[in-house]
Formats: sequence, C-alpha cells, structure tokens
Amino acid sequence: MNSLTSSMTARDAKEAVAHEAAVLQPQETVLYDKSFFSKELRTSRRGLLFSFFIPLIYETLTIWGTASLYYGSTTSTSLGRLTVYAVDLDGGFLGQQMVGAIKASLNSNPNPLGWQFDDSVISDAMSRALVSGEQAWAVVQVNTNASSNLDFAFRSGSAAYNPLSAVTIYFESARNQMAIGSLVLPAVLGVVNPLLAEFGAIHTGAFLGAVAGNATAVETALRCPGCLVSPYAAQQVDIHPFDVSTAAGSVTVGLVFLLTFTFSIFQILRANGELIGADLNLSSTICFRFVSSIAAYLLLSLSYTLINLAFGVPLNRVFGRSGFVVYWMLNACTMGALGLPMESLFTLIGLRWAGYFFSFWVIVNISSSFAAFESMPTFFEYGYGIPFFNSVSIPTPSIPELPESATEMLQQIQGARTIIFGTKNHLGRNFGILIAWMVLGLIGIVLFTALGMRENRKRHAHIVR
Repeated sequence: MNSLTSSMTARDAKEAVAHEAAVLQPQETVLYDKSFFSKELRTSRRGLLFSFFIPLIYETLTIWGTASLYYGSTTSTSLGRLTVYAVDLDGGFLGQQMVGAIKASLNSNPNPLGWQFDDSVISDAMSRALVSGEQAWAVVQVNTNASSNLDFAFRSGSAAYNPLSAVTIYFESARNQMAIGSLVLPAVLGVVNPLLAEFGAIHTGAFLGAVAGNATAVETALRCPGCLVSPYAAQQVDIHPFDVSTAAGSVTVGLVFLLTFTFSIFQILRANGELIGADLNLSSTICFRFVSSIAAYLLLSLSYTLINLAFGVPLNRVFGRSGFVVYWMLNACTMGALGLPMESLFTLIGLRWAGYFFSFWVIVNISSSFAAFESMPTFFEYGYGIPFFNSVSIPTPSIPELPESATEMLQQIQGARTIIFGTKNHLGRNFGILIAWMVLGLIGIVLFTALGMRENRKRHAHIVR
C-alpha cells in the first residue's frame, strides 16, 4: 500500500512538473491565419464597424457644416453693395446725358450696382482718390470738355481725335482681382458701352443734320473717321493693377499653406515637448511651448517669404528693402494668429479631434477672405475679425500727385496687396487683431495646461489628450 502511494506521488509530481514547464514555455503566436468572417473575430468586427462609421458620421457632419459655409459665401448675386461713382466733369451734352441715363437705369435694372452721384467731385485726382481710398470699386468719369472736343473735331476734321478721351473708367484690380474681373467691370461696361454708342450716334446725327446743306462742313467732318465710327468710347485705367501673376499665391492660396504648415509643426512640437512633459512645472511648460512655437513660426515664415521672393513677387515697390522684413513679420504674425489658438484648443480637446477643427478653421478663414465683402451675404463680414483677412495690412505712403484732401481718404486694405501692388491699408487694426488672436491662444494654453496638470496630479499619472 505504501509502495503504491509512493508510486502515485512520484507520478503526480512528474506530471505537475511537466504541466508547469508547458505553461512556462512561450506559446507560439500564429499570424495571418483567419478570414474576416472567422468566428474568433466576431467581437473585433463589431469594434471595427463602430470605429469606422462613427468617424465617418463626424466627417460627414464636418463636410456639411464647412462646405455649406463656403458655398454660402458665393450665393449672393446682389451688386447693390458694390459702390460705383458716376462723375460728370464735362457739363455738356455727354456728361448730362450719361449721368441722367445711369440714374434712370436704376429703376429698370433688376440688379443694379450701387451707383453714387456726387457733384463735389470736380477733378480727375478726386476720382482716382475715390478708388484708391476704397470709397468706390470703380468711377465712371465723363472727362472735361468731352462734348466740346467732339464738336471741335467735327468742325476741324481732326484725324487726331481719340474717342477714348471722352470717358474714363477708374478701378483697382489689385484690391480684389476676382471681384473686379467677374463682377464690377462686366456690370459697369454693360451699362456704359450701350449708352456711349447711343449718345455718340445722337451727337453725330445732330451735327450732320445741322450742316446738311453745307458741303464744305460735311467734307471736313468726314476727315475725322473717329468722329463718325465711334464718337465716344471709354478708356479703362487700372490704378493699381494686379500685374504679378505669381502674387496670386501670396494673397490667396498662400494663406492656406501657412495654416497647413502651422498645423504640421504644432504636432511635431507637441510630440517633442512630451519627452520632458512629465517633469516640467507649469511656468517652464508654458515658456517652452510659447518660445518653441514662436521660433518655429519665425523660421517657417522666413522660408515662405523667401519662396515668394525667389519666384519674382516684388516686395520692394512700396517700402524698398524694408518690404521683405515687413512681409516676413506679417507672415510670422499670421502663423501665430492661426497656430496658437489651435494649440490652445487641442490642449483641451486632444489631437483626436484635431482634423475636424483644422477643416473648420480652414473653411471659416477662406470663406470670408478671398471675395469682396460687398459681394457676399452680410453674415460673412465676421471675416473682418479673423486671421486670414487681417493677415496682411501695411501702411501705404501718400500719393504725391493727389491733393491733400484726396490723400486723406486713403485708409485700409490687405497688406500683402499693399506691399506687392501699392494699394491701401489699415495697419493698426489688422496687426492688432492678429496679435489679439495670439494673446487669446496663449491665454488658452496657460489655462488648459494648468487644468490638465491638476487632473494628472489627481490621477498620479501624466496623461496627454
């Protein structure tokens, strides 16, 4: 009996040792051996579908929200807020008829421009100042002695008469090349050209009728071909032309580049900061994040400015050599105004939601910045307070050929256009708003970082959202 018990004990001991060895031996993991519909993956499939459809729903909502905002900025077809002045410096037949006909067209045109009539404009310089000062998108000016010049050309048979001397249309494509080219000029020419043709025919017919019995006068008039074919025509004068094709990026898509670069460098800086994030106190963390971000913005904006310069964008038209530094600082402030608020928000909500907010931030800025506010619904005037619109505004020197009263009308425009094309601006407001965005972002970083540290101390763990 004792022998049997001893034998069973030895056998059990061997089995126990063998079982223990089998447990301790590493199990070989079999990879890539299941199909998608395997029973073992039932739970994983459910989680996969959830993780697929929930972000898809979020992305769909983001598309509807952001795309609707952008397309909403393009829905307005009203031209009434696009101010255009009609100025009569002639005082004769053509000037009186043109102004009267334009006034009459306001009642018959279903979508007229915002025509204005101001008798106090008494010189060519004042007409130019209305455009340069952004009081008008265009000025239709019937030039001094336009009617009498045509009469003199008829009587003298002057072949040198130029029909384009009758009317001048002033505009400034550098202010917003899209609004000028697609809205303002087509609408202005659609009103002006038919009237010039009509009044030219009336004036020519009246003169020829008056001298019908005078063969010498008729023969003399025939020596002025311009008087008979097209007595009146409009000359287009672009005060500040959009004459640098590569500058289109600087004043439109380039701002999207800046935002993209800002978003990318933030993620890198955040990853680097977390290498010592668990050890730094609040003040050191804030200083590190702010200094590293500003340094990155300065370096990246310098590269972006150099790219513009390398591809022929002129930065010395208005400020000389200082134009480069001004444009560089402008881009750096733009990146700060775009980036620091993003850093602040992502500190609170985490990078999981970064892509959704980035899409929103891009569209909100784009929707109200590239077209003229006067051509969009009034809702989009929120753009006066966002970084894209305010990212470019530099003082414009006074124009020496204008009288003092006209020069005083110069006040504001987007700064990259000012630096590149010489248009006008409002430095204090635009730079002030950019800096305000930077300060707002820094305040948010401080508050949300302090909140995160307090929560981590309670958990006794450094957790990054």
